[in-house]
Amino acid sequence: MLHKPLPFALLVFFATFIHAYTAAETQEQKRVLSFKEVVLIGLGDSLTHGTMDATNNSLNSLNAYLQKVYESLSGVATVSFTQPLLDNAEKRLLPFSIPTNLGVDGSDVFSLEGLEYYRRVGEDTSKAARYYTCEKLLPCRLDDLYDNVLYPINLFLHRPATQLESTIWLLNQVGLSSDNTTAACILWIGNNDSSNAALGYGARNPTFMPLPFELLQSRLKPGLAALIRLGLQHAALSLEPYSMASIQRNLTVAEDFAAQYENIISRMENEVPGIAGFTRLFLCTLPYYSSVGYLFDSEDLEYYLQKVDPGYSVPASFSRVTGPGEPVGDYTRGDRIGLITFMCMYSMLSTGFSIEQVNQVLEENGTQRDGLVLSEAEQSYIQARIDSFNEIIIEAAVGRESFVQVIDTGGYLNDILTGKTPLTIGKRGFNRKWVRGGSFTIDGVHPGYTGQALIANYIIGHVNDTLGLNAPLHDLETVARDDPYVDNDGDGWALGPPYSIPGFTEILYLLKDPDDGDPAVVPTLPTDIWLYISDVLLREFFL
Repeated sequence: MLHKPLPFALLVFFATFIHAYTAAETQEQKRVLSFKEVVLIGLGDSLTHGTMDATNNSLNSLNAYLQKVYESLSGVATVSFTQPLLDNAEKRLLPFSIPTNLGVDGSDVFSLEGLEYYRRVGEDTSKAARYYTCEKLLPCRLDDLYDNVLYPINLFLHRPATQLESTIWLLNQVGLSSDNTTAACILWIGNNDSSNAALGYGARNPTFMPLPFELLQSRLKPGLAALIRLGLQHAALSLEPYSMASIQRNLTVAEDFAAQYENIISRMENEVPGIAGFTRLFLCTLPYYSSVGYLFDSEDLEYYLQKVDPGYSVPASFSRVTGPGEPVGDYTRGDRIGLITFMCMYSMLSTGFSIEQVNQVLEENGTQRDGLVLSEAEQSYIQARIDSFNEIIIEAAVGRESFVQVIDTGGYLNDILTGKTPLTIGKRGFNRKWVRGGSFTIDGVHPGYTGQALIANYIIGHVNDTLGLNAPLHDLETVARDDPYVDNDGDGWALGPPYSIPGFTEILYLLKDPDDGDPAVVPTLPTDIWLYISDVLLREFFL
């Protein structure tokens, strides 16, 4: 850990290596500050990091929205932009290159500044957390995402580096470099201030797991079942993420969000001399998490479960959407369950459970199960909180119009994903539906290649207007042709990317399409599916 300033000789040593490594980088990895026009900086969460399928690697980063913004801008201006690219084991490929994409998967408005928000970990106050910083001296020691993304900025700061401190350091370098340099800084943070509440997964003390355990415990490995019972007994684990109490616990309080968001902007304003003279800060609003493909409505459930048993229908207690999809402009119609819960239902129906047994996941004795079902009222509650966050983001720009602009990415994506603003790419509709909508990766949360290009185009339009540029937009139909998350044969499944991944998405990868050119070729589950699921749960939660 860094406690004292580094000796000058050591700084020279690292600077020499930084120069040597970055001189040989590719066009996508230009060294920051080596050009004098625009420095593109990103800070935020998984969207800015370039996460797809809960995985971070170079393939995903180079198809993500910030990379696409860079590619367009670099066609009309000299742009400096460096991705901290990771290999398939999520290890930094060129650790001595100075990153300008500082987004880290999982960040919220507090961890941006190195803080752990108290409510999500069952504490009384928010506290500084070293695991939200880059603190390693040597690249061989980089062992988490913050280390892998932010290194080696901590060496120049002479202390552990947070996302925010790294951004401030970069902006100060831009300010000192040349009167002809402009920093375009995109801040998209706050999605993870509602994600645990909407997805029903994550947090600590307790950790939330959307698993119908009482229905499955006889099928799971005995050791795993015992560990789950022990976790429940000691309140370290919760299997009811969608109770109102759980949702309230997992949502950032609006007043807390407001204070922290204002603190972020104020620190940038106060710690970067003359920031308004050379920086344009773009604040992105937040989409509704209840509009992601991860959340299955009645139509989703019946579409996929009828592939296993044509007689399947949701129980009467499960509130339906109207028609074949969500009503235009209605974000809350119809109950939802998480994709992990759906995978359990799909596996149950595929391994001999009756429709009545499978529907016990959704109801008990004719009454809706609150714990695993995100109701219309609960969706509205989450969305109202996100509305509050967006009002706070907009308010942060008031009085700072000389260098701060708001991009309403949230409203734009809400309208596209829910069909309020219909979008057709090629001959396919683009919407929130899992796989069928062409917008999300298989994890149902992160945008795929086409979704990332859509976001990039919207941001490029605002950057063009602000900087007086004419950067071209990406052709979405061309992007969709090579998008592994687009369902080309219309059977409800997609090929997915050519890599394997750990965690819950590993289970979802069992539903990748074996042949996306032939709708007759469908995914098949392994005969030992419950042992497979047990092993994944053990690794995810207990090892």
